Amino acid sequence: MEVERIVPLGIIVAMGAFLGWFIGRGSFAGAMVVFALGAVILNLYYEFLRRRGYILEDERTIRIEEISARRTLQVILIILAISMMYFSTKVRSDSSYKGLMAFSGLLLFALLIIHGALRIYYSRVM
Repeated sequence: MEVERIVPLGIIVAMGAFLGWFIGRGSFAGAMVVFALGAVILNLYYEFLRRRGYILEDERTIRIEEISARRTLQVILIILAISMMYFSTKVRSDSSYKGLMAFSGLLLFALLIIHGALRIYYSRVM
């Protein structure tokens, strides 16, 4: 494996270790700082590679990302819809499922709104 690919994996593994440590201690703020620092460090590293002439993405990889993102969204929406139906039937016999049903419904609604808004936005700018 090339060094250019090993470095990001090392950064991500280190992030995971520090995130686990902070979460284990119950420090949300510490976990957020680690997450933000990791994102900044990864972006700086990728920018460094771009300046050195490495091609990190081309039309093919961008298209693959678009298709995989679309399929992932479709699968998540189906899973959320099924979970909402399941929790809706369970809430009739056990009211402790009410929160899960509401959360599934709210998440499904939010994803649909975000997806619709982004479709409208990109249909106007592209």
